[in-house]
Amino acid sequence: MKKLHTSRAFRRRKHHRWKWRRRWKILLLDLLGREEPPERVAAAIGLGVAVGFSPFIGLHLLIALGLALLFRLNKIDTVLGTFSGNVPTWTPIFPIGYRLGRTLLGYSRRAVPRPNWNALLHADITWVFHPIESLHVVFGYHAFLPRLLSFLVGTTILAILLGLAAYAIVLWLLQLYHRRHPRVAIRAASKRERESGG
Repeated sequence: MKKLHTSRAFRRRKHHRWKWRRRWKILLLDLLGREEPPERVAAAIGLGVAVGFSPFIGLHLLIALGLALLFRLNKIDTVLGTFSGNVPTWTPIFPIGYRLGRTLLGYSRRAVPRPNWNALLHADITWVFHPIESLHVVFGYHAFLPRLLSFLVGTTILAILLGLAAYAIVLWLLQLYHRRHPRVAIRAASKRERESGG
């Protein structure tokens, strides 16, 4: 049977007992996966970033939690990654993704004009209750399917690229952190061995 791992914040210390403020700080760092292998933390955040920039507005948290459960990644890190996708960051990314998708699918600019970005960027979870009407408000009736496909294809590709970039950056930062804090790196390595059954 797998032994339950207790956060260092709640372990008894014989010497130099921590104050509660210090314990909460350590608990937060443990929840964020400070002592997990850098690759897993970076993967969780990268996955969250990719989901946060995906075209499925209103469903990002559900998708992120589902994928984190599927791949057994840190749920908090994954959800935090999704927060990178919001109206200010979508504003440049979605139009670029739309143009990319339209180009890749071979649609002309005149035949497939831009969608209603204002309606899309201010959409919320309520669109799931009337999806067809919401999609027509955003993508119109003329050239509806080419517009929708251009948006889905282009933004999905950009979301994946942004997720990979986030993975690479976070991995580099965490490896740098582990080099500067060898004790954390040792605990992460021992946790990796425990999880692999070594």
